[in-house]
Amino acid sequence: MKKLFLMLFSIAFLASCSEDDDANANGDDPILGTWYVVELENDFSDDELNQCNLNSNITFNADNTANSKVHEEVEGECMAETSTAEWERNSNGQYTFDLPFLGRQTGDVEFSGNSRFIFSVPSLPGVSLTFEK
Repeated sequence: MKKLFLMLFSIAFLASCSEDDDANANGDDPILGTWYVVELENDFSDDELNQCNLNSNITFNADNTANSKVHEEVEGECMAETSTAEWERNSNGQYTFDLPFLGRQTGDVEFSGNSRFIFSVPSLPGVSLTFEK
């Protein structure tokens, strides 16, 4: 569960923008801002996010960088790991994210207003992460 959560969260924070550079430079991309993970959907497991995981967040910047802070419980203590990466949105509206151990992944982002989105990766059917501002 922890590895799947970390992998999916890594996908989410490592997205970058190519064809939509002009929109992002103007701050028009709806993904810009700080988002907190609030839900993990996994059709293959009953694992749920714990209170520690719910502190995890990503800040998508207009310069196509994303700063993330992933929280995981290690030996009873909530530990955070931070990183910075690039993100991209293609002409189909899909976001592409770089994973350190899986390479680039392209996924769908479904926005609900300005304060919620669901990120899913076609290569991992039945698995998604929900984020809120």
